[in-house]
Amino acid sequence: METLKIDWVKTNYNNLYKNYDSHYYAFSRGRTLLYIGISCYQDIIIEIDKTLNRLNIKISGLTIWLGFVNIQKSSYTRITKQIILDGERLMIITNQPNYNQQCKEKYYGRCNFKVRTSGCKYIRQCIRCENNRIYLSC
Repeated sequence: METLKIDWVKTNYNNLYKNYDSHYYAFSRGRTLLYIGISCYQDIIIEIDKTLNRLNIKISGLTIWLGFVNIQKSSYTRITKQIILDGERLMIITNQPNYNQQCKEKYYGRCNFKVRTSGCKYIRQCIRCENNRIYLSC
């Protein structure tokens, strides 16, 4: 089974910096996961600003999580946009963030695929699609 490993780093809006290596971002407030998105090969600050404005999310009390693909612990040697999208879709369907609208009812992505995460307690640590079924643990 192919595995994508994502390491999450906690930050806030005022501490964001230009980082093209961050493939994912997520928002939480309190104990609630609000949103999971991708910033694949884009300026993370611009992408987060666009999402905050589109969803009308205020930055007060907002925690931002940056997700970095850990190549050493992933089974992929080359990370493509399609792999990033499949990881996002699998995280959305299994975590059900409040503000995400797409991918909450059905997973459209690769099968025999596992996503392992660390660093963000609001995102499940291991999820997988196997034989066209979604599992909340590995």
